[in-house]
Amino acid sequence: MTTTIINGGTLTLSINAIDRSAQITSAVLSVEQTRNAYNLIGGTKAFKVVDNNVTLACEILQDWSSGTSDFMDALWTASATPDTGIAFVLTNNSQTFTGTLYPEYPAVGGAGNDVQTWSVTFQCAGVPTKA
Repeated sequence: MTTTIINGGTLTLSINAIDRSAQITSAVLSVEQTRNAYNLIGGTKAFKVVDNNVTLACEILQDWSSGTSDFMDALWTASATPDTGIAFVLTNNSQTFTGTLYPEYPAVGGAGNDVQTWSVTFQCAGVPTKA
């Protein structure tokens, strides 16, 4: 079997049904499992996953200048109800992951002549479905 090299150019990300790929320079979906170990009286161990912590880490270009439909403004508005999830779809090559993330207030500003960016890790509600 040949190896296929995939770069970030194959990623797309939609949040709340709006494609945000043009503003996102990096997106990494991670699932961290909490696995408990139990020592059984017979001398063996049993393992049980008791929780999953799912996050979506993004590097985002701030787009405050484009009005009320910009990504930063949408996140700022959504963060007023931080416990209300927002749907996302992350596509990597031909694999699609659909889930729900919780909004965060975006950063405002930057340094000198640098591009205004924002690094954020969104908490997700459970393990996304994979299609």
